[in-house]
Parts: sequence; C-alpha cells; structure tokens
Amino acid sequence: MRDLTVAAFLACAWFWCIGGFFPVLLYLEFGSVSFLAFAVFNVLGATLFGFWREAERLAFLNRFGAWTRGFSALVAGYQAVFAVWLSLMVQDARPVFCFAIVTALCLFFRARLVAMSVAVLALSAGLLTYIVLTPVPVPVTEGAAPFLHQIAPLALGFLLAPWFDLTFHRAFAQADHPRRAFVIGFGVLFAGLLLGVYLGLDAFVGLTLSGGLAQPAVMAAAVLVMVQTGFTTAAHLVELDIDWRQARLPALAVGVVMALHVASLMLSPEALRLVGELIYRSFVFVIGALFPVLLIFGPTRRAALVAAVLTPCYTLGFLIGGSFAPFLSVAMLTLAAFYVRASANRLAGETS
Repeated sequence: MRDLTVAAFLACAWFWCIGGFFPVLLYLEFGSVSFLAFAVFNVLGATLFGFWREAERLAFLNRFGAWTRGFSALVAGYQAVFAVWLSLMVQDARPVFCFAIVTALCLFFRARLVAMSVAVLALSAGLLTYIVLTPVPVPVTEGAAPFLHQIAPLALGFLLAPWFDLTFHRAFAQADHPRRAFVIGFGVLFAGLLLGVYLGLDAFVGLTLSGGLAQPAVMAAAVLVMVQTGFTTAAHLVELDIDWRQARLPALAVGVVMALHVASLMLSPEALRLVGELIYRSFVFVIGALFPVLLIFGPTRRAALVAAVLTPCYTLGFLIGGSFAPFLSVAMLTLAAFYVRASANRLAGETS
C-alpha cells in the first residue's frame, strides 16, 4: 500500500509546469511526434530513478547535495513565474490565486503531503475526464515544424535532470520497493495524466490564448494545472524547510499579480505570450541542459566550460528556434566531444 501512495506522490510531484504543460507548447510547434517523444523520454527518465542502488543514490546526494537544493529552489520559483504568466495570458487573476492557495495549504499539511497526493491525483483524473468530454469550440491546429534537432536535447534533459529532484529522493527513501513505486508512479499514473492532456489538448491550448476562462473546459484545465503546480511547489519548499508562514505566498501573489496585470496592459496579447514563453523556455534550458551537464562532468571547470559553449547554441536553437534549430545538434555534438575527451583523460590517468 505504501508503494501505491508513493507512486501517487511521484506522479503529482512531476506533473508540473514542465511535466504537464511543456508538451502542449511542443505540440503547437512540432505536432504529435514531439508529444510522443516528450512522453517517452519523460516517463523513461523518471522511472529509471527507481532502479539505482541506494549506495549510489546516497553518494550522489553527498556530492551534489547543495545543487539538489538549488534545483528545488529553481523549481519553486519557476512555477510561481509560470502561474503569473498563465494568469496574465488569460487576463484573469484566479489561476495564480489558486496556485498560491494550494501551495499554502499543502505546506500547512506538509506532514501529510505524500498521503495528500492520492486526493490530488483523484481530483486531477476527474478534471481530465471532464476536459476530454467537454468540447472546445476552436480546435487545435497541430504544429508542423521539423523536430529532428530537438530529440537529443529532450532526451538529455529528461533522462538526467530527475537525479537532482529531491522529491524523487524522498519517494525512493519512503517506498518499500522503490522500483515498483517508480514504475507505477510514472509508467502508469503519470503516463495516464499525459494521455489525458493529449486527449484534451484543445482546452490546454486555450490557456495560451487571451480569451479568458469563459470556456468550461479551459477553466478546468487552469484549475488542474494550478493544483498540480501548487502541489509540486509545496513539495520542493518542504525539501527546503520552508513552511507556509515563511512563504507568505497568498500575500505575495496579490502584490505580484496586481503589478504585473498593470504592466501587461502595455503589451499586446501576442507580445505577452512571446515574452512569457521566452522566460519559460529559459527555465527549461537551465533544468534540461545545465543540470545534466553538471551531472555528467561534476562541479568542475569543465562543466562550466561546456555550459558556456551550450548556452549560445541553446539560445539560438531552442529559445529562438526556426532556422536556428540545427544549433541544438551542434550543442549535442559539442557535449559528446567534451565527454569523450574527459573519458579518455580519465582512462589515461587510471592506466598511468
């Protein structure tokens, strides 16, 4: 029974503004093949975490402990930015307030957060069912941009970044059988959530438009995304030993939303979407590229050098995209060259 509860916690803690919303943006740009690739790499990378040996996991925490805390701080801040951007996109403050309230409630009941995930998962399943069964007047047009250059970076991020997620480490430590918990949590429950998003894409795409939350399915999608991001944010704040009184999220959200809603009046809806997506993708780059580089090379000068080389390539290929997409392949080839050279140097040192 404990493994099932931990599995629910894993599914909810990973269904956040990347796990649950990034595939929507990929679909709009690249079509169904990108959604499938996202799902495969995401589910596989998260599931594999449960197959590591306990000694290896503890050794990783001993070496990268400070970086895992940085990862949690980044995730928490990332989701707050995402909640504000989504509210601005639909010109409605309710999503970010929902996010703040859910985060504060989860922090208040932090001792029962793993058990609460069962209720969050059930609510999410109910909302997804409603979204799938409720039509949205304007159907989604599938993207048709070439996807070849994005495959390797997507695999890199989702196969390696989960190692820095402290909620994964907590789940691993609490599960009776970690492999079983991770297989169920991601191979069944999280994969099921992704399937629901795919079947209800029309509603989730509605969150990127300025038409508000008048459509019932779009409103349900907003509630789902905010509940899930609020839960995940709380889970990471717990890892940072921050409680609901220290966070003061509802009061902070009020001030931020009021200020940004006023500022957003100076931007057209299209400009607001583009600026917000640029910031969103920048966070994805840090989590999906820089943390994997840190894992591969360790906290060394070589890692800093590789990150410095990859940053302009990702800026052109991922943040701008279009005709600059081949720079992503340049980044992957550069990363591979650095890795081969580092491996050769290490082997030479061992044999000398």
